[in-house]
Amino acid sequence: MKNDEIKRANRKALPKFLLFAVVCLIAGGVIGYFSGYGSAKGGTGKLVEIMKNAGAFFGMNIAPWLMVATAIITPAVCVPIYIKAKKLLGKWDGEDENIADEIDRKLSVVILITSVTLILSYFLIAASYSGGVEIFDDPKRTVVFFIGVAAFFAILAEGIIIQQKCVDTVKRTNPEKKASVYDMRFRKKWMDDCDEAEKIIVGKCSYKAYNATNIACMVLSALLAVSALVFETGFLPSLTVCLIWIVNTAAYFKESMKYSQTGNKIS
Repeated sequence: MKNDEIKRANRKALPKFLLFAVVCLIAGGVIGYFSGYGSAKGGTGKLVEIMKNAGAFFGMNIAPWLMVATAIITPAVCVPIYIKAKKLLGKWDGEDENIADEIDRKLSVVILITSVTLILSYFLIAASYSGGVEIFDDPKRTVVFFIGVAAFFAILAEGIIIQQKCVDTVKRTNPEKKASVYDMRFRKKWMDDCDEAEKIIVGKCSYKAYNATNIACMVLSALLAVSALVFETGFLPSLTVCLIWIVNTAAYFKESMKYSQTGNKIS
């Protein structure tokens, strides 16, 4: 692209960008001012107390039971879908692409559900821990806590086993794939066994995930900055989000520079 074309593209996009930046700046300033004013007047003190009490109640009384429900619902939803995929595999002649695609879709749904429930379980166990060591002072709370912990490990076991079954089924439709889920280098070996078309798909999906993570981190960092001012949550939540953001960005550009070198092949 010539210099004048580059300048025209910049001039065309710049006004919208500046308008967006000004709107965000004004909105942030207004929110910050009134939040700080309200906090100074004690207007948010009651709200903060209500939120803390709600969080403590959720962690001690709801989160453990949600983990129990998740441990029951996950296999109840995923196993029938997996069984349908297995039945389709039994009918597959090794040639029909429609059946192979349907098998892949069903297995992908199962892996998606188990992945989401695994992430959810980490949040719920953290919520259960948020009550601190005081939960052991009350026998009833202690029992509920350990029920939640048992459910957490059940979710982990279910997720690993179900995903292993799905991956093994995928390997039956793709004999070139040899990696075991339990192999510590599973992801690398799986990628090594992918053909060029599959690697292109992975690249496109990864780029979408990269962009989605950037947007999520941007929004969360802004919300947590306001939260630190209004609710006195401190800087650790923002630090956590920003660390994820930095790792995501650094990993992307590190790989980008690596593969942009002339003659470098994707592997």
